[in-house]
Amino acid sequence: MLIKDFNNLKLIMIKIIFFFFPVFLLGQQKITSQYIESEIKKVHAVKETGNTNEYIKKNTILLRDSKQINYSKGIATSALNFSDIYFLLGNYKKSLYYLELAKKEKYTKDNIDMQVDIKMLYSYNYSVIDLYQEAISELKEVVVLSDEIKEDSLRIYAKSKAYSVIGAVYLEKEQFDLATLYMKNAVNVIEKSETPGNKLQRSLIWYYLVLANVKIEENKIDSADKYVKIAEARPKKLFGNNNFKLYETKGRIHDKRKEYKSAIDDYQKALKLAEKTNIAAAIALYKLISDVYTKLGNKESATEYLQKYTSISDSLANAKQPTLESTVKHLITQKEKGIKDNNKFLFYGVYIGVFGLILFIFFIAKRLYKKNKILSTKEQERQLLNQKLNIAFEEVVQLAKSNNPEFLTRFQEVYPIFFQNLLQIEPQLLNTELKFCALIFLNFSTKDIASYTFVQPSSIQTRKNRLRKKLNIPSDEDLYVWMKNINTKI
Repeated sequence: MLIKDFNNLKLIMIKIIFFFFPVFLLGQQKITSQYIESEIKKVHAVKETGNTNEYIKKNTILLRDSKQINYSKGIATSALNFSDIYFLLGNYKKSLYYLELAKKEKYTKDNIDMQVDIKMLYSYNYSVIDLYQEAISELKEVVVLSDEIKEDSLRIYAKSKAYSVIGAVYLEKEQFDLATLYMKNAVNVIEKSETPGNKLQRSLIWYYLVLANVKIEENKIDSADKYVKIAEARPKKLFGNNNFKLYETKGRIHDKRKEYKSAIDDYQKALKLAEKTNIAAAIALYKLISDVYTKLGNKESATEYLQKYTSISDSLANAKQPTLESTVKHLITQKEKGIKDNNKFLFYGVYIGVFGLILFIFFIAKRLYKKNKILSTKEQERQLLNQKLNIAFEEVVQLAKSNNPEFLTRFQEVYPIFFQNLLQIEPQLLNTELKFCALIFLNFSTKDIASYTFVQPSSIQTRKNRLRKKLNIPSDEDLYVWMKNINTKI
């Protein structure tokens, strides 16, 4: 009896399953391009809430569903979002992996906004692993690409942001003239806008505060104070998370003016805000506060904040180092793979060419042909190298003539050992003296140097005499020949 009842129950359950199966099947969400578009909007909405876990979950689903129907926009968008997430988490290898994924998509190739966002993220990744030149190259491409963005606010934001990050990179490299130049470019892009919205206004405040910090590094405290006051004149509602930077900058100005108690007050206000929103800024503030307490003679407080700074920064450094090493190895592997692929392609091309020649000519003729081809290639390479050097020389000369701030940087790229050899002779040479040596190396006459640097020829002659003395150049030796020779010493 029990067995019969059990069999009847099984039969009823099977009927129920078969009855409701089509309902379950129809109830599943069909993945379409319209569905993916709606999910993209939901992902953006979650990002605004700041719920990181939900944001990652939504992006995972978006990437999976987009791949299922090969929807390029969904794949590119979710990959870019993941790259941003992993960058913020300090996993630069994964951030670069997802950037590569987004970059390959057709949607990216057709969309300027996406290209700009990808290049910006590349620059952030390169900056944190000290690949500054690669970061600057990506950002300069953003400046050019941004002109193609149709919407005014987005175009202005992208261009000003690129300029500001270039300025920040040069600040990190302690090239303060270039840092100032690019930060002012960022400011001017927004200032020229007729109706900048709140987002651009907030960016403008940040740029003025960064400019103030550049001037602090140059010990031009009055200029720094001027930029802080320009920022403070903006409506307070626009500051938002920029408030910690404002107090930090004011604290640094007080510190430089030896107004240590005021510096502590401002640093403490900055720290209170930074601990909630920006851990990296908070760590830097621990060190700043410790330094000021040391100047005040308060060893106990100085030690307390130094210990906080050391413990957290050491922990982060230990956690970050393997990631950095892994990322650099990944970048090197990618470059080596590209070289190997090119070499493989060239190898097969040569192999096929040689095989074809065997069919038509004798063995000796083939050897002679290969030998001549190698000689011809070397000659072409030599000519190409000379051509590149001539182009680089002309570029450096033009930068010198226009008194461009990038002259020293570009000169050092073209003639990398010149400054090294000079500094081995006299390590105390100033940047202005290095620039003067570079102009002599480029064969500029006294009159030319005076014209391009806006000083009297007599002053140039005096500077030459001082330079001879500083570098121990004999009075009977031609200064121009000496400068040429110094570039050949290794």
